Amino acid sequence: MEFCAGGGGGGGGGRWRLHQLVVAMLLWISLHRHVLGCSNTNCNLVLTEAQGDITSPCYPQIYPNSQACRWVLQAPAGFIVQLYFADFELEEAPGCIYDRVMVNTGSTEVKFCGLTADGLTLNSTGNVMELLFTSDFSVQKRGFSVSFQHVAVALRNQKVKIGNGNGQTTKVAVALPTLSHLTICFEVERTSQKQKEWLFTYYKSNGDTALSLGFDGSGVKLVVNAVACPLDSIVSQTDFTSAMRPFCFLWTSSSGLVAGYLNGIYRSTICSATIGHSVEATGEFRLGGQDSFNGNIYNLRLWDYAMTEQQLAALTCDTVGNVLDWDNSQWIIPSSVAQTDATLSCSVSPPSNTPLTTTCLSPALGCPVLPPITPSPSTIPTTSMPLAPSMSASSSSSTAGSASPEGLFYRVSFVVEDGGSAPSPQDVERTVDVWLNDTFQNWTHTVYADSIRVSQTSGNPSSYTCQALLVLYYVTNESSGEAAVSTQLSDRRALVGAGLQIQSASIRVQLIENCAEDGVLHYSWPESRPTVTQTLPCFPNKEQSASRSCLISTQNYSSYWSAADFSNCTDIDTIEVSAENAAEVAEQLAVISNNELSSEEVSKVVTKVKQLVNVAKINATLASTVVTIISNVMTSSETALAATSGEALKTVDELVQKIEFEGPSVSITSRHLALGISALNTTVFNGTSFSAFMAPNSTDPQIDFESERVNPLAEVILPASLLSGVSLSEADRSSLSRINFMFFGSTSLFTKEQDGRSLNGYVVASSVGNFSIRDLRDPVQIEIAHLSPQPPLNPLCVFWDFSLNNGAGGWNREGCEVSKESSSNKTVCLCDHLTHFGILMDISGVSPHIDPQNNKILTFITYIGCGVSAIFSAATLLTYIAFEKLRRDYPSKILMNLSTSLLFLNMVFLLDGWLASLDTEWLCLSVAVFLHYFLLTSFTWMGLESVHMYIALVKVFNTYIRRYILKFCIVGWGLPAVLVGIVVAVDKTSYGLQEYGKGDSTEASSEVCWILNPVVFYTTCVGYFCLVFLLNVAMFIVVMLQICGRNGKRSNRTLREEVLRNLRSVVSLTFLLGMTWGFALFAWGPVSLAFMYLFTIFNSLQGLFIFIFHCALKENVQKQWRRYLCCGRFRLSDNSDWSKTATNNTKKVSSDNLGKSLSSSSFGSSTANWTTKAKATLNPFTKRHSSTDKCYSNHTGPKCVSSSSSSSEVEPNSSSSSSSSSILPVSQMIDKVKGYCSTRTDNFYKNIIMSDSFTHSTRF
Repeated sequence: MEFCAGGGGGGGGGRWRLHQLVVAMLLWISLHRHVLGCSNTNCNLVLTEAQGDITSPCYPQIYPNSQACRWVLQAPAGFIVQLYFADFELEEAPGCIYDRVMVNTGSTEVKFCGLTADGLTLNSTGNVMELLFTSDFSVQKRGFSVSFQHVAVALRNQKVKIGNGNGQTTKVAVALPTLSHLTICFEVERTSQKQKEWLFTYYKSNGDTALSLGFDGSGVKLVVNAVACPLDSIVSQTDFTSAMRPFCFLWTSSSGLVAGYLNGIYRSTICSATIGHSVEATGEFRLGGQDSFNGNIYNLRLWDYAMTEQQLAALTCDTVGNVLDWDNSQWIIPSSVAQTDATLSCSVSPPSNTPLTTTCLSPALGCPVLPPITPSPSTIPTTSMPLAPSMSASSSSSTAGSASPEGLFYRVSFVVEDGGSAPSPQDVERTVDVWLNDTFQNWTHTVYADSIRVSQTSGNPSSYTCQALLVLYYVTNESSGEAAVSTQLSDRRALVGAGLQIQSASIRVQLIENCAEDGVLHYSWPESRPTVTQTLPCFPNKEQSASRSCLISTQNYSSYWSAADFSNCTDIDTIEVSAENAAEVAEQLAVISNNELSSEEVSKVVTKVKQLVNVAKINATLASTVVTIISNVMTSSETALAATSGEALKTVDELVQKIEFEGPSVSITSRHLALGISALNTTVFNGTSFSAFMAPNSTDPQIDFESERVNPLAEVILPASLLSGVSLSEADRSSLSRINFMFFGSTSLFTKEQDGRSLNGYVVASSVGNFSIRDLRDPVQIEIAHLSPQPPLNPLCVFWDFSLNNGAGGWNREGCEVSKESSSNKTVCLCDHLTHFGILMDISGVSPHIDPQNNKILTFITYIGCGVSAIFSAATLLTYIAFEKLRRDYPSKILMNLSTSLLFLNMVFLLDGWLASLDTEWLCLSVAVFLHYFLLTSFTWMGLESVHMYIALVKVFNTYIRRYILKFCIVGWGLPAVLVGIVVAVDKTSYGLQEYGKGDSTEASSEVCWILNPVVFYTTCVGYFCLVFLLNVAMFIVVMLQICGRNGKRSNRTLREEVLRNLRSVVSLTFLLGMTWGFALFAWGPVSLAFMYLFTIFNSLQGLFIFIFHCALKENVQKQWRRYLCCGRFRLSDNSDWSKTATNNTKKVSSDNLGKSLSSSSFGSSTANWTTKAKATLNPFTKRHSSTDKCYSNHTGPKCVSSSSSSSEVEPNSSSSSSSSSILPVSQMIDKVKGYCSTRTDNFYKNIIMSDSFTHSTRF
C-alpha cells in the first residue's frame, strides 16, 4: 500500500510508505507521553496520612502546561505538618508570575519558583497546611518532590529510634541527681535482634557506666555503678518483640533489690553486689550504648524511689517521672530519629473545652451550683453555710488566676444603709442575695453568690455590713479580676431595692488567697487553690493516700488547710512479722528507715527489727538488709535515738549470734555499721584479729580478718590464751562456734559525753558466741583511730556497760587501761574482757571538760566583754587623739598603740563568726590572718610597755635612743606582720574554717575562721605569748619591788594605807601588761573551770580596765575632759594650773604622790627632751667640784631641775616638765641623782602607777 501526494501522476511530489508513518507517530508518542497520560493525574487531594510524598505531575519529567493543583495536608489535633522540598525546579520569573508553588502554613502564604525552595523545610502553625501548584501555557521544568510528616506537638505522640551513634544519639537535656533508689519505665519495640544490644546507658563523667539496661550476649543485665545484675529470672530477650510493650524496672541500694514489672507480673531478685552503691550525678544519659538496641523506645520515665507492686500497677500516662519525663524540654532528639505515631499508648488527644461543672461531691463553700437563668426573688434559694470540703480530690495545685472549671473565689464586703424601712438582718440578707445574682446575671462571666453574712454595724442601727463569697467561672475570653468585679458591683449598686443603699466607697473585692505550701516531716503539701483537695502517698505505705483540703472559712472567707486525713494510711505498727515474710518486711523497713524519722518512728522500726531477728532464720542476704536498717536508723538525730539506742545495740548483738554462713568467715557492711563473723575451732584456736578499714573509692567500712592493716579505723587482737582462763563446761566449749566483731562507723547509739569527757573515736565490739568473757590472763588489745584531727589529750579506755543508768547504758573504765603504744592519731587499749569498746578524751586538753551550760555562759561573757572592751578601747584612743597635750610623752603614745591593737582584735573577733558563716574561702582566710595578726600585736605592745618601764626605771641616766617611738612601732607592728607573713608564705592552708564544739552530739557547733595547723598555733601564739608573759612578769616584779622599797621609807602613812596603795598599783599594772592572759596557763585539773571564768572575764574586758586605770582616773585626762567637754560648775577654767605649783614641788613628797599610771610617766626625762626644753625653765648649771656639790655646765647627762622653777612655766605633760616628771623611781637612785643634781623631787612614783584622784575616790 502506498500513499502518494503531489500533482499529476507523472511522478512529481513525494511518496510515503505506511510503515514509515507509523514509526514516526510512535516516536512522537513516546517522547510526549505525558501529554497523553500523566497530564490527567489527579492533583487536587486532601491528605491525612501521617507521612508521605507529593510530586508535581509527571515528575521527574517536565510538568504539563496550564496546571492548577491543590493538596491539603491535615494532621490530627496536637500535631503540626512538616513539609520538606527534596527537589524543586520551576520556571524562574520575577514575583513568580508564571509557574509557582504557594504554601499556606496557616498564618502566612509563601510563593516559590525557580530553585528557591530546594532543600527547604516548612512547618504549619496549626494542624493544616495547603500546597498549591500553578503552571502557565509555556516553558516547563522538572517540577518538585515534597515529603511531609505529622510532627507531634508533645513528645507523647512520638516514638524515638534508638540511634547507632552516627549523629543520631538521643540524650537527656537535664542533670540527673545521685540515685540510691530508682524506678525506670518505658515502652519499646524491636526491628531486629542482635547478640549484644543496650536500650539506654548513663555514663559517668569519667566514661564509666553508671546505669544501663540491655543484653551482653549471656542474658539481660541491669548495670548499676559498673556492677552487672542478671535479670534472667525477671525478663528474657524474647520479651522484647516487634510490638510496642511496656516495661518497668526498679533497684534499691539499701538491699540490692532488683525487680521488674511486665504484663502485670512483678518479679524480683537480689543483686547483693550493688548494696551500698549509688548512681552518681552529673553524668550523660543517652538512648542506646556501645551496641545499641535496634528498635524504637517510647515514654521513658525515671523516678528517684523504688515503686511497690501496687504503685506499678496503678501507673498511668499522667504519672510524671520526678527525675526524668518523656517531654521535649528534657530530651535532645535529632529530627531524623523521632517518628510520629497516633497509635502510641499515651498519645495526647486534642484538647477540648471542658464543660462547666454544675455538681459537687458534697455541697460546701465554693461548691458550684446551677446559676439561675432568670433569677427572681421566688426562684433564688437562701444560701446555706455548710462546713464540709467543697471540691473533688486533686493531686496537683492550681494557681489563683487559672481558668479552671473550679472557678475563682472572691471575698466581697460592703456597707448597706437603710432608707427608713427598718428591715431585719435576715431581710437584708435576702435582698442582697437577689441583688448580687441580678448584678451578675447577664455579665460576661458566670458568677453566683455562695454565701452571704449580714451583721448590724456597731453604733448605727440603720447600717449593715455585708460579706459575700462570690464564685466566678470563665465563659468568655474576656479578662476578669478584682477590679472588674468591683466595677460591676459599683455600677449596679443603685438597684438593690427595698429602700437599701450601698456605700460605693465601702465596696471591697479580694481574690481569696491560696493555701500556702505546708510541710511536716514526710508530707509536703503544695500550694493549693481554695476548695481543692490534695492527695499524697502515705508513709510508709505509698500505695495508699493521705488527703488534705484547702477550705474557706465561714467566718471571714479566708482560706486555710484542713487537718490531714490519714485514715487510709497504715502505720509501722500494723506490719506483721513472721518467719515467712521476714525478707519482705526487712525490705519494707529498709525503705522506711531511709527517710528522716521521728523519735516514735525510730522506736517502732527498732521494735520491728527486733521481732524480725527473733523469729526469722537469718541468712547473709537478710542480715545485710537488717544491717542496712540499723545503719539508716543510726543517721537519725540524737533526740530521736535517745529512747531506743540501747535496744538497737542489743538487737545487733542478737543478730550476729543468729547469722548463718558457710566458710571460715563472713562480713556484712553498710555505711555506718560493719559486722565480721569468724568460725571458731576451740581446739586449735591460737588467737585472731579483726580490723575495719576504708577501701579506696568506697563509702562503706570493710572488715579484714587476720591480716596486718596500716592505719586501720579500728582493730581488735584476741590473744591465744583467750579461752584458757575461762571456766566453761565441755558442753559450752563445744557450742562455741563463732567470734563476732562489730564496727560502729557512727557513734550515735552511744553517749557522747560523760564525766566531762567526750567520745573521740569509733566504737568496736567483740564477743565469743554469746558467752561473757572476763578476767583474761592476757588482755585484749583494741586499737581505735581518733575522730578529732587535733592531737587529743588524756585518753581514757572505756567499755559500754548496759547495766549503768538504770539499764540505759553508760561508759565504764573498769578492766581497761591505755597502752603506751598510743599516739596522737590513735589510742591502744588493753582490756581484760570482751564487749563494746571506745575511748573518752578531752579534746580541748581541759579535764573535766566544760559542760554545754558553762560553755554557753563563757561564750556570752566573751562576746559581751569584747564588745565593751572594743568600745572603751576606742574611747581611750579617741581621748588621746582629741587632746594633743595628753599624747606628748612616750608612754601615752605606747598606750595609744596598745589600745588600737586591742580595738582591732576585738572587732575582728566579734565579726569572725558572722564572716565565717558566709562560706567564702578567701574571706575566711583573710579574717583568720587578721585575727592572728592583731592578737600578736596586742601581745607585742604589752611587752613593749614592760620594756619601756625597764628603760624608764632602771636605765634612767646616760640612755638616749634616737627615734624611740618609731623603733617601738617597727617592732610592735612589724614583728607580728613578719611572723604571719611567714605562715602565709609557707602554707596558707594553716588558716581556714574551724568548728568548735562539733562532735557526734546534736549540740550546735560554732564556726570561726582561725588557725587550723596546731604547730602554727602552739608556736606563734602559745610560745610567743609565753615569752612576752615571762618578760612582763619579770618587769612586774621589778616595778613592785621599787614601789614597795620606796614606800617602806615613808612614815606619813599607816600600814593599811600602804597595803591598799600597793594593791592599786598591782591592779593597774596587771591589766596594762596583760598579766591576766596568764590565767590560761593554769586552767588545768579541777580548777580549770574557775580559771576559765577568770581568763574570760578579765581578758575580754581588758580594754575597759585600761580605760579606767590609765585614762579615766588620770588627773590630766580628767582636767582635759572638764575643760573641753563639761559645762557649768563642772567646767574647768582655761587658766587653771595644769600641774602642781612650785610650792607643792618644793614640798617633801608624801606617799600620796605615788600612783600615777605609767602612761603619764616620761622616759623623755632622760633624753634630749630635757636638753632642749630645760634651758627655758631651769637655772643655768655651773661646774661642780668634788668639794662643793656644784653642777658642771658642760655635763652631757640630764639637766638638773631647780627647785624654784614653777610648774606653770613648763609645758603640760612635757617630758621635760618640772619635778613631777623628773623624779627618780627608787630610793636607792635618789642618792645617785643627788650626786649629779642639787635638788630632786621624788614625784616619779606619782607618774608610775596612778593619779591622786584615784587615791581619794577608790575604796577597796
